[in-house]
Amino acid sequence: MNSVVFLTGATGFLGTQIVRRLVKKENCHIIVLVRGEDDETARRNLARAWWEWPELLELLDEQSENLDIQDRVPYKEPYEALDKELDKLPNKALNKIHRLNDKKVQFMRGDISKEMLGLEKESYEDLTHKITHIIHTAADLRLNAPLGELRKINVQGTVNVLKLGEDANLDHGIQRFSHLSTAYVAGGRKGFVDEDSLTDEYGFQSNYERSKFEGEVEVAKSNLPISIFRPGMVVGDSQTGYIKTFNTIYVILRLYLNGKLRIIPVSPSLKINMVPVDYVADAVSNLTFDANAEGQNFHLTAPYDSLPTVKELVDFITIWAKNNLDFKLPKPIFLPFSSLIPVVSSLQKLTGSKHGIIKTVTTLAPYFNEERTFSRKNIEKLKGPYELHWRNFLPKILDYAVYMGFFHRSNRTVHEQVLFRLKSQSRPVDYYDVVDSRFNRRSSLDVRNDMIKAARSLSLMGISPGDKVAMVGFNSTRYLTLDVAIGLLGAVSVPLYYTSPLEEIKEILKDCGASAFFIGTPNILEKLGQFEDVEKIPLISFCRESMELPSNVMGWKEFLDLGENESDDFVQSVAPVDFNSIATIRYTSGTTGKPSGVTFTHGNLRWMAEFIASMPPWIDRTHEVSYLSFLPMNHVVEGILGTYAPYYAPAPLKLYFLEDFHDLQTTLPKVRPTIFFSVPRFYEKVWSHIMQSKLGQVYVDTKVGFKKDILQRILKRVILKNAGLDACAHLIVGSAPVSEDLLMCYKELGIEVHNAYGLTEAPLVTINRLGANRIGTVGEPLPCTDVKIKSDGEAIVRGPQVTKGYFNDKSRNDLLFKDGWLLTGDYGYLTPEGSLMITGRKKELIVNSYGKSISPLKIESMLKDIDCVSEAMVFGDDKPYCISLIWVDEDVKLEHIDRAIKKMNSKLSHPEKIKRWAVLKNDLSIESGDLTANLKLKRKNIIKHYQNLIKFMYTNWDFDKYSGECAPEGEYLKKHSRSKEKIPENILKLGTIHLGSARNYHEH
Repeated sequence: MNSVVFLTGATGFLGTQIVRRLVKKENCHIIVLVRGEDDETARRNLARAWWEWPELLELLDEQSENLDIQDRVPYKEPYEALDKELDKLPNKALNKIHRLNDKKVQFMRGDISKEMLGLEKESYEDLTHKITHIIHTAADLRLNAPLGELRKINVQGTVNVLKLGEDANLDHGIQRFSHLSTAYVAGGRKGFVDEDSLTDEYGFQSNYERSKFEGEVEVAKSNLPISIFRPGMVVGDSQTGYIKTFNTIYVILRLYLNGKLRIIPVSPSLKINMVPVDYVADAVSNLTFDANAEGQNFHLTAPYDSLPTVKELVDFITIWAKNNLDFKLPKPIFLPFSSLIPVVSSLQKLTGSKHGIIKTVTTLAPYFNEERTFSRKNIEKLKGPYELHWRNFLPKILDYAVYMGFFHRSNRTVHEQVLFRLKSQSRPVDYYDVVDSRFNRRSSLDVRNDMIKAARSLSLMGISPGDKVAMVGFNSTRYLTLDVAIGLLGAVSVPLYYTSPLEEIKEILKDCGASAFFIGTPNILEKLGQFEDVEKIPLISFCRESMELPSNVMGWKEFLDLGENESDDFVQSVAPVDFNSIATIRYTSGTTGKPSGVTFTHGNLRWMAEFIASMPPWIDRTHEVSYLSFLPMNHVVEGILGTYAPYYAPAPLKLYFLEDFHDLQTTLPKVRPTIFFSVPRFYEKVWSHIMQSKLGQVYVDTKVGFKKDILQRILKRVILKNAGLDACAHLIVGSAPVSEDLLMCYKELGIEVHNAYGLTEAPLVTINRLGANRIGTVGEPLPCTDVKIKSDGEAIVRGPQVTKGYFNDKSRNDLLFKDGWLLTGDYGYLTPEGSLMITGRKKELIVNSYGKSISPLKIESMLKDIDCVSEAMVFGDDKPYCISLIWVDEDVKLEHIDRAIKKMNSKLSHPEKIKRWAVLKNDLSIESGDLTANLKLKRKNIIKHYQNLIKFMYTNWDFDKYSGECAPEGEYLKKHSRSKEKIPENILKLGTIHLGSARNYHEH
């Protein structure tokens, strides 16, 4: 027999978990009531709430399908178009429901606090004809909100849902009305609490309790087939620890783990009445269909004997924190609530707050005062004994809570989260624009106001959801302002490299169909006249400098003034997107060809931000967090991982934006970031600088022993302090291959640099964790991330950080994924510990004339470890041996390079050894086409540019006839070559400084 369940509170934590169970039941259809200004808003609200449950989203998506209309509905606004089609049909409200009869899950827009649940008469009546069961979970959970406000949902809302049940029962008879109450309708009662009794004679400890009691009284009056469920304090899932709102017990746990709660406001022997959400959801979803549960009240609590005492819980957490957080918690002082009042003034002095902690503790204290036993007779009769044990599920609860920083699992996008955090007083945010060594502070209020103005200005300019807004500029609070404003409108940001050639910028603007273009670099602003068709879209400058702007370019102040008179209300509602909507398009750097636009959804961004925020040690991320943004903000690492993650850190923030990354060396010591990510070149330069110092030379020349140990400690302090990394909890390297030898050198000094791996299409896939730094690997996969190795050795990945695909490039999308897995294009393998080793790039793999496969990235990384080597590129495809081009930035002793390559070759297999090399002056540039916008070698262009030199190095020329010091433009080669053959002029013009051969080693 088919069942149709009407459920309220489907966007809530418990309601969602109940739906997850209902959809697994055969012949069970679910109709959920969701609030929203219109149908599309209601759908988005539900989609956001269910985003982490793909099985529910898939069923929800079915509702928006309509086979007769689908092909005529524009992609951008499917629901408005669908409603227009439905409006043409007779009895349109009925059609909206009837066409969904075969769907597993349906949603209706309504409000339980309103008459007929806020539904149209036809929809309400049709609903009464359909439903067989009602599960009422919606509630206002605020403990001490005004009673009148709580009654709107908890009492009047219950009355309205009961009315629906009574109308349906009169129509055809319903099978069950399940009401979610709370064990705390018992109020101040102590001792034994029977399931069948309900009284207010003992008073209530909060307005919430009273309102829920009053709601349950209304349910008890009904003649419907009722089941009432009264959970205790509902905590996370016993298997995963997942929870949505970190309230009640979690508040106390957070304060204790932060070291802010030395006084526990209850007796240590009292019990804590907590129950996992899966136990509650299982009971409700099963007993709603059990005939024996009709007319029964159920206490969904754990047996009294199995509940932990306050002391047991605190002791358990203390040990857990030491083992898992490497953090020793202070020994608590237990003071019963009745003894708390005299010490409030002392607590205020201790915390420096008149409200905050004191208010929280006094509000929650009664819920840690379980001097009563809840009867479980009814629940045990139908569900059996309680088999969960708090010691088994509490570690999972704590793991999840700490991972999330005890931040509520709101339905906010990252842009909404930024705006939300900027209102926080307990966790303030300070901004600094770092320009020419000056630190220009901006308050969070100023930045937030600018974000609101910018969003309104964009709207007034006609930017709407789904529109693409391109932006290029230096790192700054203005850049962040634009990024957030674009996201708040539901538009799509398209950040570009400010080092990109003009032709590439033109291509991207055309490819994405930009509706506006923001320019934040004078260099590009001055060249706007070279942009074809650029005048067709609004042009806005967000440059810091005061400069004369072309007549067709709007200034930053003028732009913000458009939205000057708009109130904060403009951004109070959520952005018109769900988590599957595209949030940003990040174009690849074009290493191997034309840049491609990689799309990321709001869900991608939020998940990555939350993970990055979880990485630093607990003690570091719960105190003030300092972060320096210096890599280009359009880069996926900086613009996604770095830009949004801080706002999920449970601590005050100091955020710095460095305009010129060349000032990094002088800026870092002043910022002293909490977490730091950079490319390998930064760590190479730091190491090279220290090794060239007197202290470094003494360290290198000192044999292993006591003196070396002392030098190691000194060097560690010197390196970290001089680099500005002495306060950094987590050093990360990525975006390019890094030398294993370099990381080992740092490790010998006690400095752990953690290698990470990602690609534009999946910004972070694996990382070496704190305490488990496996040098040589790129670390273990992130949570919820799967990595596999194909039969040909290619690594493939799937996870919540993976792009949904390329923009405007279906043919490449078909090549990007296989059976739902992203093809990374990188070869590698997984170690027994589960760490990933990358051995080479599929497209760049060298296969020599003997059929041997060689990874150039490994060798190039080793070459770049040599002092003064800036870049290196290895060749050998279809050739008998490998050669290399090497670029240097400064004068070096060429014998040093030759000796270093000899040493390197000793570590390589025979096919990998470099037989010949050319040292060149470093004149690589973006303009010449040698480098991508993010300064990676364009291999195809390099091969073309240096084809004569490469061909020359594979001739029978005798490389053994010369060697020597650097000289510009190959002058040394001209004067000192002992070969009778003349070096071709076209080779010298390439800036060739030195030609070396493996055989030279035996002569010097």
